[in-house]
Amino acid sequence: MKVIFVTNIYKEEEKKEVNRVSKEIKALGFDDYKIYVNDGIKNNRGYAYGVNQGIKKGLEEDGGLFVVFNADISISGLTKKVIIEGLKKYNIFGFTVNQCSKTYYGGEIDRWRLSGGMIEQKPKKRYQSADFVSGSLMFIKRAVVERIGFWDESYFFYYDETDYCLRAKKAGFKIGIDSQSCYQHFELSENNPRKGYFLAKNRWRFFWRNSNNIQKIYEIVRLPKTAIEYLPLLKNVFLQSRFITNFFSLNLSSILNKFFHFFLFIFLVKNLSPEKYGIYTIVWAFIALFNPFVDLGTTTYGLVYLPKNREKMINTLISLRFFIATLVFLMVNLSAFLFFKSQKEIILYIFLTSMTIISGIWSGSYLIINSIKEKIINSSIVSLIFNFLFVALIIIGLLIKKSLLTIFLIIFCLFIFYTLINFILVKNEVAKLRICVDLVNWKKVISKSYLFILIGFLSGFYFKIDVFLLKFLKSEREVGIYNSGYKFLDAFMLLAASYNITVLPIMSRIKKDLNLLRRKIFKDFLMLAFVGVSIVIAFYFLAPMLLPLILKKTYSGGIITARIVTFSLPFILVSSIFYNILYVFDLARTVIFILLIQSIINIILNLIYIPTYSYIASAYITVISEVINFALIWYFARKKLMSYENRH
Repeated sequence: MKVIFVTNIYKEEEKKEVNRVSKEIKALGFDDYKIYVNDGIKNNRGYAYGVNQGIKKGLEEDGGLFVVFNADISISGLTKKVIIEGLKKYNIFGFTVNQCSKTYYGGEIDRWRLSGGMIEQKPKKRYQSADFVSGSLMFIKRAVVERIGFWDESYFFYYDETDYCLRAKKAGFKIGIDSQSCYQHFELSENNPRKGYFLAKNRWRFFWRNSNNIQKIYEIVRLPKTAIEYLPLLKNVFLQSRFITNFFSLNLSSILNKFFHFFLFIFLVKNLSPEKYGIYTIVWAFIALFNPFVDLGTTTYGLVYLPKNREKMINTLISLRFFIATLVFLMVNLSAFLFFKSQKEIILYIFLTSMTIISGIWSGSYLIINSIKEKIINSSIVSLIFNFLFVALIIIGLLIKKSLLTIFLIIFCLFIFYTLINFILVKNEVAKLRICVDLVNWKKVISKSYLFILIGFLSGFYFKIDVFLLKFLKSEREVGIYNSGYKFLDAFMLLAASYNITVLPIMSRIKKDLNLLRRKIFKDFLMLAFVGVSIVIAFYFLAPMLLPLILKKTYSGGIITARIVTFSLPFILVSSIFYNILYVFDLARTVIFILLIQSIINIILNLIYIPTYSYIASAYITVISEVINFALIWYFARKKLMSYENRH
């Protein structure tokens, strides 16, 4: 009988451990054996994957016994004789294990919760049946593999051996240990910060796959206690994951910023007429149309392409942003003069607000630097402080003198201050900050970023076109009412923006590992879909009770608008996942095509229905457009992933 030994290594120090264990295996005295080592450091695949690779190779070489072992064990206390004796009694077999100053005698599955635990009480008999054998050293007969197949790779780490043993037991195979023979398990993974996460995650996977209805009901009733038990784990996962920390810190600051601006929105609609609030909205919408040209796609370019610690490229990027922003500043004010020639008041307001364009050079650059260094929390704090001052000073200004001119003068002064602060912060991060003319590298940046410009413009155009059509087909009053409702959807869309900033660098790094990327997509889809649907349901039923407390009777149409447009939120959130897939696979042109189709549909439908149904039409069209957008983006992202998988 040929014996196939299979192990996995995930740390450099484990390579030495394998050499040590190999000598101990040789000392057992098997005449025909082979050792297969799966290098998990290189392929970034789970434990079960490595086990399966070894078993498959062993089957090809007519292996009769498969021995799964960890590199961090010592079997010097075992002999060939005790192994053969144990295999006469069991199909899956193990031994007593000394681990972390404790001794374990096989594993037991809790009958109610299906959690797997190691048995500490020594059995009275030498050979003792068990629910499962520790995956650190497990002997599996060929007959088991031929009957039930391979290990389930979806577990990645932990509970994979528990699942395999349960499947074997259900198929009629015997599982047990020899309690008188022992091996050592040094448990190098004991201090792994993600061990608790994988144990908890896979325990739930194992439970839902194998539990009956009574066990499920028991677990549901027990959920409050389970949640309390998981609090330390959740805290550790949050603190140890840069992605989660950045995502939630960015979201927390964004939520607070949205809260500040939402408070400002309430203050504005209570103190301004729909006509004046409509003008306020039009000014910001006009500035927003030019924002993509200010950025020139450099933020997305920086997140996707900019290598770490490349100071020269950072200077090139900042310099390009500086020159382009100055040019766009002039373009904005010239366009405002031509577009609103008869409305000098709006032209003045646009000039004062266009200071945000200059400010964006430095705040955006600071965000790029922090995102690359995975220190987004720094940008979050600066943004939070500024937005608090922004809202507070505008409210104070309006209390002193209720006029639009007061609002826009305060905006102008605040953004000059914000520009100086971000300039100082960027200078501290970039040791040799300088504005330079680098035409060669600018050309390289623009060759990749010009697509992001079009994406930003089309995206901004799509989200603002209904505002401009309402102004010219109806009036500023309809704009004010519509935007008072749309503002609630806008408040929730910060989730998509925060997700994009935090996930783009991660997806860029893992795109070559399709299994890892697919797991990321699946988990993020569930998270964003759950969040989006929960918000929609809660908002739809609570809006009629809460919104009248915020909006005056003159804005009552905004309540209807808010309840309608919020239905587009789940589609916006999950679409952001697939947009990122297209970005990291260099399919920006596909994104442009989708946004172009979306904008055309939006314009046509608004032109047809606004004259009859006003802002209510725009609300429904927003939802329809996002559904179409989701269908298109999902189709193209799925097609790309399938073609990439086939090629590799």
